[in-house]
Amino acid sequence: MMLPSVVYGHDQGRGLSEADDACGVPNPLRQAVQDQLKARYEVVGPVPGPGREAALLLKIDIMDIVTVSAGGPTIVVIHAVLERPGLPPAQFKALRQVHTPYADITAETTECSAMDAVIQGLGVDVAKWMRKPVDGVSLVNGE
Repeated sequence: MMLPSVVYGHDQGRGLSEADDACGVPNPLRQAVQDQLKARYEVVGPVPGPGREAALLLKIDIMDIVTVSAGGPTIVVIHAVLERPGLPPAQFKALRQVHTPYADITAETTECSAMDAVIQGLGVDVAKWMRKPVDGVSLVNGE
């Protein structure tokens, strides 16, 4: 199983970039997916090594990120493509969102405070889809 770096994608003609991401989502998202998939796959590497064929290649693009303010919505939308030898690619979309309850907001709360829960949830969503990678599946908050 190969899992290259998570990248910013393009949606409806608009390209997402690091400037749109106040919380630095790609690396923690890749790690969350990798952690979830390690339970199922022995090796989750970034790219195939010399003399090794990639049985599976999972590419993940971040399509949208919303972080408003402490207590506002934190949303991440991803698009994943699983390339499998001898089979057509399977595509998957997932959206996760969290609102920090007003009672939980402290002086240390930032717009990125809820991002960890969103990222971990997306890792679970990808692993769940990978058990049976049906093309065209979309999940919202894991359902």
